[in-house]
Amino acid sequence: MEEKRLHKYTVEFPIDVWKILQEKRGSGSIKDFLVYLIEKEFSLRKVKAFILAGGEGARLKPLTESIPKAMIPVGYKPLLEYNLHLLMKNGITDVNLLVGKLGDRIMQYFGQKWNDITLNYVVEQLMLDTAGALYNARNLINETFLVMNADILTNIRISELIDFHKQNKKDFVGTVAGINLVDYQQKMNSKTKDKAVFNDFGVFQISNNKHTRILKYEERPAKGMQNGYIDAGIYIFEPEIIDYLHESEGKSLSKDIFPQLIKENKLQLYPCKQNIHWIDVAHPIRWSIAWELLISGAIEI
Repeated sequence: MEEKRLHKYTVEFPIDVWKILQEKRGSGSIKDFLVYLIEKEFSLRKVKAFILAGGEGARLKPLTESIPKAMIPVGYKPLLEYNLHLLMKNGITDVNLLVGKLGDRIMQYFGQKWNDITLNYVVEQLMLDTAGALYNARNLINETFLVMNADILTNIRISELIDFHKQNKKDFVGTVAGINLVDYQQKMNSKTKDKAVFNDFGVFQISNNKHTRILKYEERPAKGMQNGYIDAGIYIFEPEIIDYLHESEGKSLSKDIFPQLIKENKLQLYPCKQNIHWIDVAHPIRWSIAWELLISGAIEI
């Protein structure tokens, strides 16, 4: 039997980094903690990301008549660039962009490589909606993967979401990121008097905060709803999700697929922390608020 070889390497840490390592290591040794962090980093880089970037952006016309919704400018950069940076910051470097109408504008801007990220494009010839677009890319899926809407601006900790899924997946096919409904409404109520612009999203109901099995999905929150989690448009799936996507052309993940997964107890929720910022940019008022959040420094990606 070949003897397992160990390699030694001496590393010098700045004092502030060393203090953080000592604080975060828990009861184990610094060496074991560093090995854990390195293994975690390589594990994250194995996770493929699929960004749903084929949306038409009807509510943002006439802007989206000439550029895809994923490329609308926010803080002087295309929206999609922030999401790619978020993935890269969380250790994901293999990204598939599911594009449709005007998708060539995305390809021309980003090409096959953006910073450390390798980009692949899957083009839909017809409007497939989110479930159909993912099924269209099924040949690229063979292990745990991430799906993300292109029209959101957020600093959700993707690495923590992936860790949560892997530690708690059991028999679940997927984990969805959720934003606390009340926290979100409190943050946004001061932004505009038109509350309707913050109510066109789906809401998940869970059993309780310790057991995150999803009980119900509601397409829109009922008036005065005081609990639940907004569908943040970021999901971790196992390859088994493809079994639920047959004949999914023109169907939505949230409206058409999630109810079936919930019925079979195959979907769980990751409750995002309170200090997380998240906004769906696909509305003129929310688009302007996204600019405000970035320029004011309230959100950093």
